[in-house]
Amino acid sequence: MMKDDLIRKYNMLPSGSRVLCAVSGGADSMCLLHWLFSLREEYGITLFAAHYEHGLRGEESLRDARFTEAQCAALGIPCRVGHGDVASFAAARKLGTEDAARTLRYRFLEETAEACGCDRIATAHTLDDNAETVLMNLCRGAGTRGLAGIPPVRGRLIRPLLATERSEITAYLTEHGIAHVEDSSNQTDDYTRNRIRHQVIPLLKEENPSFLRGVGRTAELLREDDDCLCREAEAFLREHCRDNAIPAKALLRLEPAVASRVLRSLCGSGVSMERTYALLNFAKGTERGVLEIPGQKIRREKGRLFFGVKD
Repeated sequence: MMKDDLIRKYNMLPSGSRVLCAVSGGADSMCLLHWLFSLREEYGITLFAAHYEHGLRGEESLRDARFTEAQCAALGIPCRVGHGDVASFAAARKLGTEDAARTLRYRFLEETAEACGCDRIATAHTLDDNAETVLMNLCRGAGTRGLAGIPPVRGRLIRPLLATERSEITAYLTEHGIAHVEDSSNQTDDYTRNRIRHQVIPLLKEENPSFLRGVGRTAELLREDDDCLCREAEAFLREHCRDNAIPAKALLRLEPAVASRVLRSLCGSGVSMERTYALLNFAKGTERGVLEIPGQKIRREKGRLFFGVKD
């Protein structure tokens, strides 16, 4: 039996919500679709569905779109299907296939939510997905936010299955006789996530059968820590930031973990650790100066740092 603890903890489905469910046709999303359908009266929600066909797997990809439309029609759930050319988009933007697909998919989901008047977008990320994401970010040398994994809620995005293991989803589908399709690309080791899923996680589960739950707890604790530090950074900005400028001495009095979040808020979340340290060193100077980072310049003048400086 599926548990709605996470839904209740984060108030994911307030009564009266219009919920757009992202459906690929795979096991996880079909489980989510049917589960939300079963909860619609209890929670007082209106359910819609959306499927994005990435144009990457030819006829198989079109099969998934047709399958999703048919399954939604059988349940009486309005479904919108979008089509894209991920390969061309990735080449034009110099992105990896996974990043390009994610960008286009979420763009489509946001546009569809707007068109349908939905205040929630539900995706079928699971506890397994969260562990994979944490390990991928660990490999990249991520900080607290990256190691906190996938957030249960971000804006109108909700992940009701984030505390659910894939094995539980399989059991739910079997119990209720719910059909799904298989994405053949999930069986290859062409992508980093697949290699972690097929090769790394099984080894870690041999060491600790409760590995997925353990990673979920760690990610939740790190997310709470990161949220706390971000709130401190936001409080600093409310007090000190005027006209996109802050006092250098006040910034330097902060703990480094808070100061780095202040700088990321002003410069953009993509600022690396090395550039953060460079900015903090720049703040120690007393003379007028300019520091360039990708996308903008920071000016130091009369004890203040001015961000977003134009030529």
